[in-house]
Amino acid sequence: MRYFALMMSVAYAVVGAMILFNASFLPQITRFRVPLGVVLLGYGALRAFMWQRKDALSRRQSD
Repeated sequence: MRYFALMMSVAYAVVGAMILFNASFLPQITRFRVPLGVVLLGYGALRAFMWQRKDALSRRQSD
């Protein structure tokens, strides 16, 4: 369960990149492709940053 948040961060970032850079991925999304891709990439990056901070804090507390 410890790495689930990291896996979800990667999943959000991958889906965001696919929406941004691959027009054949989810062709139903036309008008909001760029904003949706940017939001998903940003959310993935934010989750990864928060996971990294939490992981570093828990490692410091366990030492």
